[in-house]
Amino acid sequence: MTETAAREQVLEAGLRLVREGLIERTWGNISARVSDTAFVITPSGLPYEDLRPEQLAVVNIADGSHSGTVKPSSEKGIHADAYRLRPEVRFVIHTHQRWASVAGTAGRALTGFIHPDLGKRVPCAAYGLPGTQRLRRAVAAEAEAWPDCRVFLLRSHGALCLGRDMEDAFAAARALEEVCGQRCRSVAEAAAGGEPVPDWGVSWRRGDAFLLELEGERRSYPVAGRSLPPIAALHAALYRAGPFQYAAHERAAEVAAVSGRVRRLRPYLDDLAQMAGADVLCVPAEPGRVERAIRGRNAVLLRGCGALCAGATAGDVDAARSLLRKGCTAWLYAREEPGCRPLGQADALIQRLAYRYAYGKRKG
Repeated sequence: MTETAAREQVLEAGLRLVREGLIERTWGNISARVSDTAFVITPSGLPYEDLRPEQLAVVNIADGSHSGTVKPSSEKGIHADAYRLRPEVRFVIHTHQRWASVAGTAGRALTGFIHPDLGKRVPCAAYGLPGTQRLRRAVAAEAEAWPDCRVFLLRSHGALCLGRDMEDAFAAARALEEVCGQRCRSVAEAAAGGEPVPDWGVSWRRGDAFLLELEGERRSYPVAGRSLPPIAALHAALYRAGPFQYAAHERAAEVAAVSGRVRRLRPYLDDLAQMAGADVLCVPAEPGRVERAIRGRNAVLLRGCGALCAGATAGDVDAARSLLRKGCTAWLYAREEPGCRPLGQADALIQRLAYRYAYGKRKG
């Protein structure tokens, strides 16, 4: 594949990852081999929807050096090892797809099945912080130990799919999601159960006031207002807590279930830690408690009533809601599956700070 064609395919793959729900925002990365010695890869922390061909970096497989004006993905080493260890591989995608991410929290390989696009085993690489040598070594160790495998779970960090071309890599990602969904969905859904919770609306700030849309109606309320209706008072508390411009209630069954069972949600998946917070507190639906609990975070669980997510943009809120749903699914799965464990507190905090002060700013 020529370098020009490789750049175009990587851009197309980025849009497909977002469209098919295999990633959120800037998470994940994509590369394509352009020769025996080099590949092109997506940059670090830039939205796929806005990428241009010249923003992709060319990386040397042997030493990891790169050319181009934009910093390549921090996972370039994992991609380099994939091309080094598998000469037949010409396309690599790292996803944060829902069910594969949930399955990976157990830290075990998937075995005991036959799938035409996966074979009989999906290894699971040990956890390491994204972009670190520890994670790179863990993935390389699995790739070397299982030379016939081309799909790998990354514990608490999604999946890596290798392909002969773009379509082959996507077929592997879809097959992995199908297999992991069959294994995890029934467990997580059974653990959720419960009755649906009412919708407490979405809102957006306008200066010293905010608009609240609830049950098809929009009304304006002052952020500093007294004696607000209960739901409006909760939204007002968010805007007093930080520089948020948008907020929304998340009431999916998995989020509602977790909100009725925890006092503090420790993330099992690193993208939730990055986006929502190193931990997500669960408090009664009282404005003062909500205002304190969401400081330094983008989400707060409401005891037995789901969660409120807030952000500087509508996209921030959408991402927080989606990742909270996935993160709560992982928590429910962990209740039934031995071996699952949340991220270490230090690891979660490091990722929250890195996202907040580096990746999130580039996305914005």
